[in-house]
Amino acid sequence: MTKWYQLSGKENDVAISSRVALARNVRGHAFSARLAPEEKEQIAEEVREAIEKELPGKFLVTRMQDLSRDAAISLAERSLVSPEFVSFAEGRTFLMTPDESLSLMICEEDHVKIQAILPGLELEKTYELSDRLDTILDDAVGFSFDPKLGYLTQCPTNIGTAMRASVLLQLPALRILDRVRHLSNTVSRLGLILTGAYGEGDSPAGSLYILTNQVTLGISEEAALQNLSSLALSILEQERDARKELMENLSFQDMLWRSYGTLKTARVLSFREFMEALSVVKIGIAAGDFDVPLNAVNESIFSMQPATLNTEAGTTLSRQERDALRAEKVRELFS
Repeated sequence: MTKWYQLSGKENDVAISSRVALARNVRGHAFSARLAPEEKEQIAEEVREAIEKELPGKFLVTRMQDLSRDAAISLAERSLVSPEFVSFAEGRTFLMTPDESLSLMICEEDHVKIQAILPGLELEKTYELSDRLDTILDDAVGFSFDPKLGYLTQCPTNIGTAMRASVLLQLPALRILDRVRHLSNTVSRLGLILTGAYGEGDSPAGSLYILTNQVTLGISEEAALQNLSSLALSILEQERDARKELMENLSFQDMLWRSYGTLKTARVLSFREFMEALSVVKIGIAAGDFDVPLNAVNESIFSMQPATLNTEAGTTLSRQERDALRAEKVRELFS
C-alpha cells in the first residue's frame, strides 16, 4: 500500500504536508487523565465499532501496549501519534488507514484525536477527511459540546473548534539567510505559530518548520483554515525568492554541491547530517540542477528516521549500523 508521504502534493518544493487534528471527548465519561484502563478500552471499542459499521475494513486497529518500542516510536517519527501517546501505552489504542492518511489516537489528552494528513498544501481536502470521520463518530457515540464554548476539551486552550491545523514547511533558504526569527515574530502577531519540527530553537533538523493555528475559540474552522492557507502561501513565496537569491551566490553554490556530494557518496550518515544536507540539496533540485523526484526526497524525511529504519530492518540496529543503512539508502536515492 502506497503511503501518503510517497505521493506528490501541491507546492511540494516547500510544503511537505498538511495536517488537521480534531480533539473530541465522548459524553458521559470523565477526561482521559481520570479514566481507568478498562474505561479507556471501552471508549476504544465504541469508536472501533462505530467506524467498522460505517467504514468496514478501512482501519487497522492496534493496542499501543502490543507494539514494540521501535514500532511505537516510528509512529511518532511519522507524525501519526504524539511522543506522549507513545510514552504511556496502557489503555491506549491507535487506528489508522493503510495509507496512513487518516488516524485516531484513543485516550491521549482527550478521548479521541482524529487526524488527517496529506502531501503538500492541501488543507481543505485534509479537513474534509477528518470532518467526515468526526461526523460519523459524533452520530454514533456523541461528543461533548457546549453551544457557547464549542467542543469541550481537557486543555482549555483547545475549547471551541478543538482543531489544530498545520503545514509542515521546509525553509532552508530563509534559515540560511537568517530570516526565520523575523518571520516567526510576524506569524505570531497574526495568531499563528511557526516552530521547529525536529529540534527546538533556530536550527531545527532539515530546516523543517510547522505552521499552525493558535486560536480555537471565536473562529470557525473554515476561517482558521483560510488564514493558515493564506499565510502558508505567503511563506512559500518568500522561501522561493530566498532560494533564487542564494542560487546567485558562489559560496552557497559551493555548499550546495558539497552537500550533494555527501548524499551521493557517504558511507555513514547520521539523521541530523542527512537532514541538513538534504535541505540544502532540495534548493538545487527545485532549481533543476539535480534530477531527483521531489516526492521521493520528501518521503525520505520520514523513512530515514532512526526507529523507522529499525522497524524496517526488523531489529534494533546499533547507531553505526543504522547510519550505514541510511547512507546506503540515500546513495540509491541520489544515484
